Amino acid sequence: MTIRSLLAPLAGLILLAAASEPAAAASLDCRASRLPLVEATICADAQLARFDDQLGRRLSRASRQLAFGPYVGLRVWQSDWRQQRSECGADRACLAGAYDEANRFLDRLQRCLGTSLRGRRCLPLSVEGERSAVRRP
Repeated sequence: MTIRSLLAPLAGLILLAAASEPAAAASLDCRASRLPLVEATICADAQLARFDDQLGRRLSRASRQLAFGPYVGLRVWQSDWRQQRSECGADRACLAGAYDEANRFLDRLQRCLGTSLRGRRCLPLSVEGERSAVRRP
């Protein structure tokens, strides 16, 4: 056996672990030279930055509890939510409201995850219901 043949499976596992890392675990890079208006607003406000950090940690924890299908649904919801958040621009009250809505959704999601089989069936409905609510004009 060569070193290369021994390291190949290990390299594959490392790549798989990196690819499966939840996107929500990464917080905003407030030191970046160019930030979208909404991210600059969040970075400039300690309370909004704290909300963003807390939401990221909650999403990360929830992601680890999900099978692949619901995980993908959660990521789609998160993408929709980020789009809604970006529409707030520099409006601090709007941003705080967006974080409140996201936390209410995660509260419902945690209740679903806390139940047995019934909870697993309500998860896709919860995600789809939230996605519909976010898309309403």
